[in-house]
Amino acid sequence: MKIFKQIAIIIGFCLLGELISWLITLIIPAFFFPGSLIGMMLLFLALYFKLFSIDKVANVGSFFIDNMGFFFVPAAVSIMSYFDIIAPIAWKILLLCMISFLTTFCSIALSVHITLLIQEKFEEGKKKKNE
Repeated sequence: MKIFKQIAIIIGFCLLGELISWLITLIIPAFFFPGSLIGMMLLFLALYFKLFSIDKVANVGSFFIDNMGFFFVPAAVSIMSYFDIIAPIAWKILLLCMISFLTTFCSIALSVHITLLIQEKFEEGKKKKNE
């Protein structure tokens, strides 16, 4: 029964996100924001502000994370059904993937490096203050 409650909580936030997305689309027809993202943000905010504890969704959340690859299989299969359309531009798609990977990797490396420098300066300031 505990699992059903956890699934109900997650699905409830998903449905709430879809409802909000639908309402936003009604108000601003040219604007679309995915309901699944809205639902995840609402779930995060509910956990952050301790509206309920992480234990209420931990088991099902761990299951979803552990089996995340399985959930991407249908998308990959449907992409392959359009391979004849994608084949002529496959090299462009791969090039974009490589560029976005390198950009993301370099951005993360740079931000980690800057964060470490800031932490070192902060620690040096604390040591000087304590002396």
